[in-house]
Amino acid sequence: MDVPDASATPAKPKRNPKAPRQQLPLLDPLKRASTCEEVALGFSQAQAYVEALRCLNCRDPKCIEACPLHIDIKSFIAHMVEGDYAAAFQNISEYTPFPGICGRVCQCELYCQKACLLGHPRTKLEPVAIGALERFLADHARLTGDQRLPPAAPPNGMRVALVGSGPASLIAAFDLVRKGYRVTIFEALHKLGGVLAYGIPPFRLPREIIDEELDRLRGLGVEFRTNFSVGKTEGVEELFAEGYAAVFIGTGAGLPHLMGIPGENLVGVYTANEFLTRINLMQAYQFPASDTPVRVGRRTIVVGGGNSAMDAARWAKRLGSESMIMFRRGRAELRARQEEIKHAEEEGVIFEFLAAPVRLFGDENGFVHEVECIRMRLGETDDSGRPSPVPILGSEFRIEVDTVVMAIGQSPNPTVQRATPQLLTKRGKIVADEGGQTSLPSVYAGGDVVRGGATVILAMRDGRVAAEAIDRALQAAPPAVRVSGQPEEEPRGFRIVSKRLLTPEIARLEIEAPHIARRWRPGQFIILRPTPESERIPLTLVDGDPARGTIQLIVQALGKTSRETVALEVGAVIPDLLGPLGQPSAIERLGHVLCVAGGVGTAEVLPVARAFHQAGNRVTVLAGARSQAHIILDEDLRATADEVFWATDDGSAGFDGTVVDLMRWWKQEQGVTAPPAVAHVIGPIPMMRAAAALTREWGVMTFASVNPIMVDGTGMCGGCRLTVGGKVVFACVDGPEFDAHQVDFDELLRRTRAYRDQEQLALERHLCRIGLNG
Repeated sequence: MDVPDASATPAKPKRNPKAPRQQLPLLDPLKRASTCEEVALGFSQAQAYVEALRCLNCRDPKCIEACPLHIDIKSFIAHMVEGDYAAAFQNISEYTPFPGICGRVCQCELYCQKACLLGHPRTKLEPVAIGALERFLADHARLTGDQRLPPAAPPNGMRVALVGSGPASLIAAFDLVRKGYRVTIFEALHKLGGVLAYGIPPFRLPREIIDEELDRLRGLGVEFRTNFSVGKTEGVEELFAEGYAAVFIGTGAGLPHLMGIPGENLVGVYTANEFLTRINLMQAYQFPASDTPVRVGRRTIVVGGGNSAMDAARWAKRLGSESMIMFRRGRAELRARQEEIKHAEEEGVIFEFLAAPVRLFGDENGFVHEVECIRMRLGETDDSGRPSPVPILGSEFRIEVDTVVMAIGQSPNPTVQRATPQLLTKRGKIVADEGGQTSLPSVYAGGDVVRGGATVILAMRDGRVAAEAIDRALQAAPPAVRVSGQPEEEPRGFRIVSKRLLTPEIARLEIEAPHIARRWRPGQFIILRPTPESERIPLTLVDGDPARGTIQLIVQALGKTSRETVALEVGAVIPDLLGPLGQPSAIERLGHVLCVAGGVGTAEVLPVARAFHQAGNRVTVLAGARSQAHIILDEDLRATADEVFWATDDGSAGFDGTVVDLMRWWKQEQGVTAPPAVAHVIGPIPMMRAAAALTREWGVMTFASVNPIMVDGTGMCGGCRLTVGGKVVFACVDGPEFDAHQVDFDELLRRTRAYRDQEQLALERHLCRIGLNG
């Protein structure tokens, strides 16, 4: 079909609603299995024109009202019918800067397309493919290079802070900056986009689409701050103190649900958040070129029936696994998009309906290898509006499996709520009215942090509604102090201001990080990436100087990333550093406190010992090292503690033996009659396990600072989970210190060794690259 030329004066096009609905071209299913290229390829220009002609051009278009952003669908399609794609794109841009994103991931079938009169049952026709037309216009604008947004209003001198860079905050930023507000988006991760970046695979939403549409916001003057966790790096009250007139919380539903069944902490069992974050955000699919690995074995079972389940199952298939989705209801009850279900089936994903896992079994090394399941039947309708799954007694069966992914939902990320207890919440969700106003003045919220898990477009609607409410409130009662409308330059990283080698493999780094220096407390940690390509690793904070605006870390060169960190020199800039994270140590005046450290754990125990001493306690430090050459921070410890004793494995200094042997010697030979009030143990997991067993004999309450594998450090992925007192907890938000007598150290040790082979491979490649491995 001929497509009209917008520069000509064509005859009035004839609408053709009975034309067959155009089908998106798709990447060949066989090719999908070995690539992360986008699956849906988008309409050709001829297809877009035919599909636009299907629109009835209704006098009262229901699709506009049904669209959560109220995009003028009728008008942009009319421009397409005329062949004026630039005008159509500009029409959409009045409502959203994200047509490339929404045109790909919006569940249009639930909103605008559901309301399309062409799709009414009486017509027996299919609704117009509105989402695909929106995507076509975005892609066409990318190709022509004209992605301009309508200009923003002159600065009005008022600032608004948006917490989280997901869909709700992004659309709120667009609306507010166009009204003249100076807008800053704060994001805890090193990449922007929230769930768009960590949750949605590139084969559904290419990263360049996200980046380019975020750049459109930058072009309007929106400021972005990554590596900044509101509630940790700064609190809501501090944002107001810095001159922000309103705060919008759009932190999403980033706390994964667990199955609550035996074996869920076996190696190879993931939450969907961790599985997808490792792959989508940290590019584990490129390992070993990427530093972050993921375990995908011969067979993967994904538990759940939503879009995240489809994404995880399709990734598993691409990573070479036999991939199965297990869902406790039937096919009709799946909540994923129909096209995602169809694509998963085309790619060879197996569906096991009316079944659910009840127990996971591991091998002798703690790796999952079998799942016990039970059959279900559908019962009465439950609160979700779907038939409830009812277990069938005696129907248990087992399946061999290497990887299990729990895609069974998530709750709101709790960071801001925990740091702002006066914020009214209900079951973890922030309570907000229809305009997004929370229980705190000038604090608004929207998206999944209010709704629970929902859709991208509903989160955007919440952001738009909140932006309108913020504008009304600030126009009615503007702040007394106005600010410059000029955006601040985004911080470019964290500069190393001093470095001292304590041993050839252990470095003490002082790093510019003023926000962290002001808020850190002993026992907390940071997440760091020494290069833009590195994985994210946790490191305990050793010290902080608010006056200098610096923090101190002690890093031992073990794996690839820690070696890269130790190799950094003064003046180097660390691109990504997030903190302070975790809960600080509980420091009280108790009397006598015993601090036990092994290896580089000596650095971690230093601030804890100092804080206890400053609180008026008598502090004893027992520390262990491999040899005299590996003893670190002796002077610092002696300046802090009342007594310090060393043990070396080779007997070259201090006590000859392990630090646990030193504990026995100290109690017996130093005339210790009254046990200490509390003990803190920090170091390698086997050492902490042995130390905790000894203090249990002594009857001494003991805390262990654990450092499991983690990705985000904010509770979003669930990778750092461990069992304490029979309960699963997340080290990054519930810890890192726990009752050492309740920690399952054996499980913790297995989980920290989950990627030992991959880590060794990455290290060997790194050493070969720098010429240190033969």
